[in-house]
Amino acid sequence: MKDSTATRLAASCAAVASLAMFGLTGTAMAVETPTTADTATASITLNAAEGNTLAGHTFTFYRLGSYGDITAGTQDTDVKSLTVNKIDDASDKWIAAANTKAGITDLQGFDAAGDLAHLGKDGEPTGSVQGKLREAAKQLAATASTAGTDGKALTVTKTVTGSGATMTVADLPNGLYLIVDSAGSPMIAGTPVQGSKTLNGVTLGALTIKSKTVSIDKKVSHDRKDKATLIDSKAGNTASSASWNVGDTVDFQYEFTLGNKQNTVKMVVTDTMDGLALSGDPVFKVGSTAINPTVVKTNGFTATFDQNLVKQYENRKVTVTYKATVTNATRAKQASNTVALASTQYDGQAQATATVDTNDTATVSAYDLNVKKTNWDGKTMLAGAGFKIHDENTNKWMKQTGGSWTYVAEQKDATEFLTGDNGQVNIAGLGAGDYQMVESKVPDNMTSLITATFNFHITDAGVVSVDGDANKLISDQPTSKNEYTITVKNIDSLTELPQTGGLAGNTMIGVIALTMAGGVAFLTFQSRKRGQRHAL
Repeated sequence: MKDSTATRLAASCAAVASLAMFGLTGTAMAVETPTTADTATASITLNAAEGNTLAGHTFTFYRLGSYGDITAGTQDTDVKSLTVNKIDDASDKWIAAANTKAGITDLQGFDAAGDLAHLGKDGEPTGSVQGKLREAAKQLAATASTAGTDGKALTVTKTVTGSGATMTVADLPNGLYLIVDSAGSPMIAGTPVQGSKTLNGVTLGALTIKSKTVSIDKKVSHDRKDKATLIDSKAGNTASSASWNVGDTVDFQYEFTLGNKQNTVKMVVTDTMDGLALSGDPVFKVGSTAINPTVVKTNGFTATFDQNLVKQYENRKVTVTYKATVTNATRAKQASNTVALASTQYDGQAQATATVDTNDTATVSAYDLNVKKTNWDGKTMLAGAGFKIHDENTNKWMKQTGGSWTYVAEQKDATEFLTGDNGQVNIAGLGAGDYQMVESKVPDNMTSLITATFNFHITDAGVVSVDGDANKLISDQPTSKNEYTITVKNIDSLTELPQTGGLAGNTMIGVIALTMAGGVAFLTFQSRKRGQRHAL
């Protein structure tokens, strides 16, 4: 048997900062006979990574070893060194078996918990020491249910259900613990010494969980009237849709949290666009700090966060912002943008064979409407009527080229949409907003003293509504059943003018008569103001 003091001192030199993975940084070893026991209780605090939650996790605590042979530090709140001793023979055999599979050396004079604590730390997630620690934790978690007496489960110290971003698990007998996470990698952590003391100035009992779940949250700018608000637009044609004109450039953002460096090999995000085209370069930030993953532009882009970035920014939230132009969106098939996040994680000493995948999609909606031009009684469809659109939200006229909209200052430069032989024209690719439509050309082979001007509106869900026009030429409000068709009547003769509104309010027109005599046309009218007749 080795001299206990000699073993303790030798281990002390080798084991400084040995349990950073465990949350136990400092001297940690075992001797056969402890001289000072630690019988207090303490707490271990569990923290979710930035932007994540402990909800959905269940944590099971197994006590691996007790603290003993404690040497006081220079201050009453600190200890200089301690040992980690076995709880009982069954748990000691359980830990020893896990240590063997992990390649951890069985040292003379140490309990199995002390061997584990004595392993040391090389500081590198890819290093052999960290690989052995991960493997030991993996083996312990896998065998806890059968490692007790007669193949029964080992005694569970405590089981808690996760909630919130942080939680404190109290009333734990002081010592070293295996914490099995139902949705993450197993962890080993030590409580504060004697309830609250530090170890060589290091506070114990707090750790960030190594979640195996990966979440990502994608959002898109709402619409042209609310550009600053980013929303979760999951489907088109709904009140919660983001809605833009085809041709508009839209802001996108998604967020995810980089993994724990002891748990994550790398993370890759792949952004795929349908009906959208990336505009410029994406920007990646942790807080206010710009970072530079490896980016490849494809149909969207792919960004790879390697081990160096994971090490530097572990457990921190990454915000990705970029712009994309809407190239194609219809009621039947709206534009969409899907981001897929693949996290490659460690499985003990090895790299996991499969990735942890998650994805999120944002949809951008654009809509269409029909304009139908008829004679006054609605029985004849009129071809060649022209219409132009003014965007009330930008105070610009609208021009369409190849299905995409741009904005122009003058009405003469706006696109004129002409009705076909069926009297209709379809105007597509319009997002939510407020518009004015102007009848810019009368139907073919006709003249008109009055043309229609009216305002219409499109909601984020694609519902079209029309304000009445002064001349009462709009005969129907659009509905989804008639495919959002707006019917615009034509004035076939002056007698069809409405009695209120229209043509300067009709204040100058009293009696109208048109006669033909000797091939000469006469228009006779009466002025209400002077009561005189005039012949032309």
